Amino acid sequence: MVQQSERSRDVRVDLLSAGYGLGSWIAMTGLWVELPVLVQRLPEGWTLASQLALFLQVANIGPILYGLFHHWWPKWVTERSATHFQLALGALSTFLLIFTWSTTINGISVPFFVLSFGLSIVDCTSSVVFLPFMANFRPCYLTPYLVGEGLSGLVPSLVAIAQGIENPECVNVTETTFSPELGGNITTEVLMPRIKEPRFSPEWFFVILLAMVLFSWLAFILLDKLPFCQKEKVEFSTKKESMNDQCYEMQVAPSGQNDNLVETTQHSRILYFYLLFLQLWASIATFGIFPAIQPYSCLPYGDGPFHLTVTLCGVAYPAACLLAMFLEMRSVSWISWLSLVSTVVSCYALLTAIMSPHPPLLDSSAGPVLIVVCWVSFMFAFSYIKTMVTVLLGDYWGHRALFWCGAVTQAGAVAGVLLMFLLVNVFEVFQDEGMCLV
Repeated sequence: MVQQSERSRDVRVDLLSAGYGLGSWIAMTGLWVELPVLVQRLPEGWTLASQLALFLQVANIGPILYGLFHHWWPKWVTERSATHFQLALGALSTFLLIFTWSTTINGISVPFFVLSFGLSIVDCTSSVVFLPFMANFRPCYLTPYLVGEGLSGLVPSLVAIAQGIENPECVNVTETTFSPELGGNITTEVLMPRIKEPRFSPEWFFVILLAMVLFSWLAFILLDKLPFCQKEKVEFSTKKESMNDQCYEMQVAPSGQNDNLVETTQHSRILYFYLLFLQLWASIATFGIFPAIQPYSCLPYGDGPFHLTVTLCGVAYPAACLLAMFLEMRSVSWISWLSLVSTVVSCYALLTAIMSPHPPLLDSSAGPVLIVVCWVSFMFAFSYIKTMVTVLLGDYWGHRALFWCGAVTQAGAVAGVLLMFLLVNVFEVFQDEGMCLV
C-alpha cells in the first residue's frame, strides 16, 4: 500500500483548488482594478478609494458573525454552509452591480457602496472559512489555492488592460455665475476634464466578476463532493501526520532552508507570533494603507500611469503566489529582510501621496516610470511575504493557525483602512485638485 506522504499530487485537485481561490478576494483585488474608470464617473472622485476601502472592511462583520453563529450552532453553521452563503451573496451583489453601479442618491453612490459591501463579505469571510476548509486537504494543495487567490486579481487586471483607459482631455469651459456684489453675471473660463470612454463599459466588467464568483462556487462544490477530491483530504486531528504530509514535488528546496524546521521546534511559540506579526503588517500595507492613497500617489502623473499601476498591482499578487509554488523562501530571516526592504520602498509611494498633487519628478519622464515600478515592486514583495507566511503557518501549525492567519489578515486590513479613512476624509491630509492640474 502506498503511503499518503509518498503519493503524488492530483492535478485535478490543483485546478479545483485554484478555481476555489478565484472567488476569495474578488472585491479587494478584482473590483479595485476598475477604480481608474470609476474615479472618473462617480461623484466621489479621488476620495472614492478611501471610501470604498472603508465599505469593504466594514464587511468584516461577516467573519465576526460567522464565529458567533458557529459557536452557538456548530452543527448548522459550518465552513461548508458559510461558503455557500457568502458565494451566493457575492453572486447576487455582483449581478445587481451590473445594473445599478452608476446610480446615485443625493449625490452619493449608495448602490455601488452597498453592493460592494455585499461582495466584500466574500473577501472578509474567506480568510476564516476558505483557508480552514483547504486545511482539510493535503498541505501541497494550499499553494494552488493561494495561486487562485492571486488570480482573483490577475483576471480582472487583464480585463482592465483590455478595457483600456486614456487621460481625460482638459478643455476650456465657459461658466456663468451671478455675483451679488456686482449685481450681474460673471463669465469665467475653467479647465474641465472631458472623459474618454473605454473599449467596453463597467457593466461588462461586472459581468466578468460575476462569472468568476460563480466559477469559484462550482469549484467548491466539486472539491467538496467529487470522490477523487475526498481521497486527497487528511485527518488533521493527528498533527504530526498533517505536518509530514507533503507532496514530494514541492519538497525541493535549498538545503539551508530546512534549518527553519529546527528553529520552529526550538522557538515555536515566538516564531508563531512573529509570523502572524509579519502577516499583520503586510495586510495593513496592501489592504489598508496604500489602496486608499493610490489615486493621490499616481493620478498626478496621469490617468495612464494610474491605470497601469492598478492593473499591474493586480497582476503582482498572483505572480507572487505562482513564484511561491516554485521558489519557497522558508528562511524567516530572508522573509524579514524582504519585509524591511518592501517597507522602505513603499515609503516613496507614501511620500508622493502626501506631496500630491505636486509629487516629486512630476514634470520629468522618469516620474511616471518610477511611481509604477515602486508600487508594483513593493506590492509584489508583500504578496510573496503573505503567501510564504501562510504556507509556513499551515505546514507547521495546521488548521487553527490558518484560521488566525486569516483573522490577522482581516484585522490588519481594517486597522489600515480606518486610519486612512480618517486621514483622507476627516483630516484631509491628502489634497485633490481634480483631473486637470494647474
